Amino acid sequence: MQLLIFLIVTLGTLVTGLDSVIKCFASNLRCLLLADCHCLNGGTCITYYFPRGINRCVCPKGYFGIHCELDTDSTCYSENGEDYRGMATEDECLPWDLPSVVRRGHYHAQLSNALQLGLGKHSYCRNPNGSSRPWCYTKKGFTFEETACNIEKCGRACGQRSISKYFKIVGGSQAEVESQPWIAGIFQNIRGTDHFLCGGSLIDPCWVLTAAHCFHTPPQKKSIYKVFLGKSILNVTDKNEQVFMVDDIISHPGFTDDTGGNENDIALIRIRTASGQCAVESKYVRTVCLPEPGLDLSDNTRCEIAGYGKQDFYDIYYAQRLMSATVNLISQKKCKHDYYDNIRVTDNMVCAGDPMWKTDACKGDSGGPMVCEHNGRMTLYGIVSWGDGCAKENKPGVYTRVTRYLNWIDSNMNAVTAKSRFLPEPK
Repeated sequence: MQLLIFLIVTLGTLVTGLDSVIKCFASNLRCLLLADCHCLNGGTCITYYFPRGINRCVCPKGYFGIHCELDTDSTCYSENGEDYRGMATEDECLPWDLPSVVRRGHYHAQLSNALQLGLGKHSYCRNPNGSSRPWCYTKKGFTFEETACNIEKCGRACGQRSISKYFKIVGGSQAEVESQPWIAGIFQNIRGTDHFLCGGSLIDPCWVLTAAHCFHTPPQKKSIYKVFLGKSILNVTDKNEQVFMVDDIISHPGFTDDTGGNENDIALIRIRTASGQCAVESKYVRTVCLPEPGLDLSDNTRCEIAGYGKQDFYDIYYAQRLMSATVNLISQKKCKHDYYDNIRVTDNMVCAGDPMWKTDACKGDSGGPMVCEHNGRMTLYGIVSWGDGCAKENKPGVYTRVTRYLNWIDSNMNAVTAKSRFLPEPK
């Protein structure tokens, strides 16, 4: 009789996931008792007395693992992914319980709070240290590296726009901000009036990527800057815009213009509202994708540039309306030897221009995006940096090559996130 009751209860447990607490039917009945095995996500802990003394969690649908800690349906992460418990991984990811990881890694499956951090006998991507996104350990030579995983953020797909069309900046055409929803306008307050300074690209709800030379001289307090997203016209405010104060400006320490070009011309801006909020995704505001490590697009790939800069080198005023144009990537060899030289143009840069020399970025477009389509997403391949004039024959635009700075971007975003994650939200 006891065995029959045991089998019935056990079968019910497996089928239903134990939505309610299991009760023994008699004080002396040792069929199935509640146990303490730290079940998560609604899992129920049980002890089998046949065979004797085995504890296990019975998991509800969609969860798996010794503690029901794995979310089998999770395909994306929220915020910075500290709570991500899905099963995404990369080919190079090392298991968190690998002996060498346990010996040499800061985070591993033998930590006392490993279960809380999502670490265990697996190689799934996790974010135990408050980085900007889930990662895993990979081995490079004799060292371990924290490698970001290629997982999308929930409800936010980078590099997608609500209207998609090419525009024919100098010689460009007016563009609706929905076609470039990652475009940022950086303003500087001078004697009480906001003046447009540079463009930028939204790469994360809290971060804008731009050019370092926008902040090079003279050094200014971050409180004088504002960042606008979703802005179609410089001197017009509308309900689609989002405006932010600048929380931090991180310029590349190796930036220099001593060579005649702008070497390491890249900067990160952390944005927030007065209440501490970051950008909110909308039809007019979206993030652009950062390129994959090592992405090397072929020569003549068609890309887009956008900005509020001057339409001619000799213009007094900026364009006011957002402008967009197409340019083609130019080979590094040709740019260095036919158009410029290998002192001004380094491998940290990429050149692009109009084959007819009629469209180009110009003054005021600095820091703005050069995006190229890759795997169906618009990817930030370059940052408007410098050039000789605007739409000048045989003088293409020169852009910061973003692929060369992915580690710098990630480490600086992570450093600020880790530093600020314990601070109270600004009032």
